Parts: sequence; structure tokens; C-alpha cells
Amino acid sequence: MTSVYTLTWGIVGTGWISERFYKDLLIDPNTRDVSDVAHKPVAVASRSIEKAADFIKKFTESDEVAATVKPYGSYSELMADPAVDCVYVGTPHDSHYEYTLMALRAGKHVLCEKPFTINAAQAIHLKAVAAEKKRFLMEAVWTRFFPLTIAMEKMIHEDQIIGPIRRVFTDLAQITPKDPSHRLNNPAAGGGALLDLGVYSTTWMLSTCYHHPKNEMEKPTSIKANMIKSEMTGVDESTVVTMTWPKVGILGVSSCSLMVSSPYESVIRVQGDKGDMIVPIHSSRPEKLVVHLYTSKPYEYEEKVFEFPIPGWGLFWEADAVARDIRDGKLENERYSLDESILAMSIFDEARQQNDLVYPASIEAVEA
Repeated sequence: MTSVYTLTWGIVGTGWISERFYKDLLIDPNTRDVSDVAHKPVAVASRSIEKAADFIKKFTESDEVAATVKPYGSYSELMADPAVDCVYVGTPHDSHYEYTLMALRAGKHVLCEKPFTINAAQAIHLKAVAAEKKRFLMEAVWTRFFPLTIAMEKMIHEDQIIGPIRRVFTDLAQITPKDPSHRLNNPAAGGGALLDLGVYSTTWMLSTCYHHPKNEMEKPTSIKANMIKSEMTGVDESTVVTMTWPKVGILGVSSCSLMVSSPYESVIRVQGDKGDMIVPIHSSRPEKLVVHLYTSKPYEYEEKVFEFPIPGWGLFWEADAVARDIRDGKLENERYSLDESILAMSIFDEARQQNDLVYPASIEAVEA
């Protein structure tokens, strides 16, 4: 019988995404046909020990399990806990770089929520520190590990069921309250559509074009961006980025917005010579894949629908990948490397530079 590798986790931050990640860690891996790795949360940290304790009590169904999870009132205390193998950073955008750096220097492996950092320079620094400390590091773009995402890449790149790809449209948009204090409207928190929602539209673009076998991991040669900025705070409310991939002859259009919601029927559309491959809502948590294969008649197609039910929230698939890599002594994930995170951050840097979107120096800084 193959032994099960159990990874112990420390959760940094007690917000919405940390709640879902924590609860997913507690789901029996057998429910998703996983038998080689398992997860054990052993610590949760917030800015007060009371808040961390409340989080554990609220989101742990078993009192017996809850008793094994230690609350901390500071992040540094959690990172000093020898029982923690891997730290999950689920704090707001502007603190990802700081707490990931802290965890790596404390000798912990790290899974950091998206966006990885505020800019590419910070991402490059984190990669260097992880290599120096010989610790695993990955940006938590959970979508890349969904069964649907993996199946779609196979259909496109290996099976080539829609033929050579010509155009790719990716989007994620959702209406955000017109409140200047909301984190997505706050430049000091790394707010705006690009770093929050644009991560998803960009990751679909990269999985389709950057990972195209004939592209050979070449970066896009042309990146052009346009933004509509908030009159309240100056962050981007809507952004469109076009990318040219000349090696595979693909033009990509990637969009995000805080002003409107994505159309339900198509948030991702990959167009090829033989048909279209479409992902309906939601591009961050996809459950359905629709394929339109063209017929001999203009504007008519044969439709195929593939359903991918999710037994929990879906964050456990990236956690499983992290556990396997750490078990195997890897410092990066082959499916979503640090270089790809750096490429995504460099695309965001270029989009912001072209539109004069600058965040406060305090959150853009790179520690010496």
C-alpha cells in the first residue's frame, strides 16, 4: 500500500479566501479520488488571537479537530511554529510580498494568494529568496489546477479538436460597490480590476497561448492596454489588454472590470479553424466546458457540453499539487512555475505603465 504524505499548514489571514481554503483542507481527499496526499491545518494567525480562535471555532466542524489547530495573534508567531510545514498567505494584496518573504526567511514553504505581488520586481525577489532558502513557493492561482482547466488544455493542445487557434478572448468582471473604502477601490491596498480580476483572465491567456506547444514558452511580443480609471480613487475600473503571440499566430484579448459583470454564457472563448471552445461563468471556478464544432453550413455548429462538478470549493486541487511537490523535494510547480507568475506580473506592470497607474511607493518597494 502506498503511504499517504500529510502536509501541515499554517493559515495567515482570516478573510473570505482563507476561510474557503481552510475548509477545503479539511475535506477528505478520497471525495476527489486522491489517496497519495492529505492536509492538516495546525495553526491560524490573525492580528488578534481572539480573531484567530474564532476563525478556528467557526470553520472547523469537529471540536476534536479544532483542538489541534493553534491560534496566533501575530503572523511571526505562526511562522516560528515548528509544526507548520507550509504557510498559506491569504491576506490583502498589498501584504502578499511582505508575509511571503517573512515566511520564506522563517524556513517555511509558501503558497501565496494571487496576485503574487504588486509588481514583477517583488516576484523576482521572492523567487530568489525561495531558491536561497531551498523552500517551495507558488502563487495560488487555483484555477490552473481544476480538472476542467487541465482537460481543456489537453483538448486544445494535444487533441486539437478545434484545430489551429486563431483568437482568444478571456474575461472576468464583477460589479463592485461604489465605495472608496472598499479594498478593490483602494490604491494603498493594490486595488483595481487588473490585480484582482485580471489575474484570472491573464492565466487563461497564458495557459492557452504561452503554453501552446509550438510557442515554446515565448513571451508575447506586443502588449497594449487601455483603462478606465475610477473618479473616486484613480484605480482601474475596467482594463483591456491585447497580446500578440506571433510564433503561433494568435491574437489575445484579455479584459476585466469592476463596473459590470461578465456575460454568463461566455467568459473564456478560444477560436480555432474547426470551432470554438467556451467556458461560461465562472472563469475563476469553472464547472462547464462548451465546444462548438463548425458544420458545413455558415453560422451553424454542433455543440458538446462537458460538466465538471466540484465536491467542495475547489481550492484543494492546488493544495494537493503543493503537497506532492514538497513531498518530492521540488521548489516549484511544473504546471504553474514562478517564471509564469513573474511573466503575469510583468504584463500587469506594462499595462499599468502604459496607463500611468501607480500605487503608493510603500507597497511597490522591494526589500534590500
